[in-house]
Amino acid sequence: MISSKVIEYMRPLFDIISNSKGKTIGEIKDELNIERSKMVKGASGLIVENLLGIENNNRDEADIPEIGCEIKILPLQKNRDGSIKAKEPTAIQMINYMEVAKETWVTAKLRGKIALTFWVVYLAKKNGKALNQNDYVIVDYFLDHPSDVQNGVFKTDWEEIQSYIKEGRADELSCSMGVYLEPKTKGANNQDKTDAPDGKGGITRARRRAFYYKKNYTNTAIIPNLDLSSIKKK
Repeated sequence: MISSKVIEYMRPLFDIISNSKGKTIGEIKDELNIERSKMVKGASGLIVENLLGIENNNRDEADIPEIGCEIKILPLQKNRDGSIKAKEPTAIQMINYMEVAKETWVTAKLRGKIALTFWVVYLAKKNGKALNQNDYVIVDYFLDHPSDVQNGVFKTDWEEIQSYIKEGRADELSCSMGVYLEPKTKGANNQDKTDAPDGKGGITRARRRAFYYKKNYTNTAIIPNLDLSSIKKK
């Protein structure tokens, strides 16, 4: 259950997105009246830093540490048949193989990144064609607090990923794994590697990966809770 304290803290952010629903990124840029040289590049940066006024955070702590809330920006695609789905998986946190191997689900740092999430959603692709960034449309927001059942699925996915790491098989991790979580490569190139357990008490090297929300999660747990009226008729 989400506490009243959290709701009150988030209310100004709810209002910002509510007032932006149906607007394009281009319109928001004009309204913010920020010099283009100072504008954060990319839709995610613009929404989080310029519109919400929150500094992007790559640390272990939550984006809004006062209430332990993460902010995630979710691009949608509207298909030719009218269905609306997540355009891509959503990055959560880089995987530190050496740390994850020593964690339990109870102590896993990942849990702090998925416990409470403020999703801001925009339309980025329509009828198979990517929109120009200025034409992205702000759709809605959703404050997500996974249920016990959903957390059980996250736990199962995390434990499978951890088992590969502990067995020295970090480089066998695949984005096809998991129901809600996937370990997706996230590095400059195939040679961008980091330390990982070799399964024999030593250390090997493996390609960098991050925990991602699978599209299955956002398609089933986030999108059904959104007001899609601003893009359903377009």
